Amino acid sequence: YLGYGLFGMPLALTIPQILAVDLGTDIVPALALGAEQPHPGIMEAPPRPRGERLINLPLLFRVYAFLGLIEAGIAMGAFFLYLFANGWTWGTPLNWSSPLYKEATAVTFASIVLAQIANLFACRSERMSAFRLSIFTNPLILWGIVTELTILALIIYTPWGNAIFATSPLPTWIFGPLVLGALVLLLAEESRKLIVGRFKNRRA
Repeated sequence: YLGYGLFGMPLALTIPQILAVDLGTDIVPALALGAEQPHPGIMEAPPRPRGERLINLPLLFRVYAFLGLIEAGIAMGAFFLYLFANGWTWGTPLNWSSPLYKEATAVTFASIVLAQIANLFACRSERMSAFRLSIFTNPLILWGIVTELTILALIIYTPWGNAIFATSPLPTWIFGPLVLGALVLLLAEESRKLIVGRFKNRRA
């Protein structure tokens, strides 16, 4: 039977699935952001203060306390949504080899991949809206999305992916809530950019 984590919660991801996120789906999108071209008007923005660090407190807050928590909430919400939708109740033991548990962890993995895609768009610029940036100015963005979705499909919908990563194929309906969760992340970051931009304009 499955080991339980904090407050008796079943583990939402297995170790191979965590490695698939860290060493698989995350790499090409990260490289794509590193290849992002300068955005229009970047030279009109005031320079950083001389003593300001590249990784500062606002950046850490945005990455971990804002976007990170939203993505974690989406992943855990999707995990429990699938369990509850299939009749699981809190505290009921789950066998690690049961189809329900394999499907639920696959849902968590899929939610992280889709949230990563939304995060990829959200993080293309710290100030400019993602909807104002053309996707074709950075071909690696497209390659990153294709790579993530390909890895996701191989892990969830192929027999060897199921065997290696302890997943099971998912029904189509679950991708509706997962896409909605990814959109929530993107719109939350767009709202943050808008609020911060207005605050800085008022101070100026």
